[in-house]
Amino acid sequence: MTTVEEHEHPRQHGRHFLVLAGALIGLGAGLIAGHPVPGILIGLGLGFIAQGFLKPVVGTAPGSAAPCCSHGSRWISVVVGLFMIIVGVAIIWAPRGFWPYIIGIFLILMGIMIAAKSWWKTG
Repeated sequence: MTTVEEHEHPRQHGRHFLVLAGALIGLGAGLIAGHPVPGILIGLGLGFIAQGFLKPVVGTAPGSAAPCCSHGSRWISVVVGLFMIIVGVAIIWAPRGFWPYIIGIFLILMGIMIAAKSWWKTG
């Protein structure tokens, strides 16, 4: 039997565990390569990107509700994933003077995304 809560909030399966799976895979690969922290960041980034591109499986009933995650939140997940991958790679290979550019580009992208999202909602 199902409860009232299950009908109001359908469950999503599999999509959110990709971040955890990516972190564990990245940690394992990072330990083997001798760089565990960048490995975790790169794995987390890949998990966020995979989470952003996969559609959630919602409910099991034929007429189940629409997914709770909007299209905009998927792109935020992809941008955060790309940022984590860049930071993970930059920890190993980038010189010190490269960090302001990485953080600056990330902040610019996030600002553009937030402005575009608010523009499309009002327009």
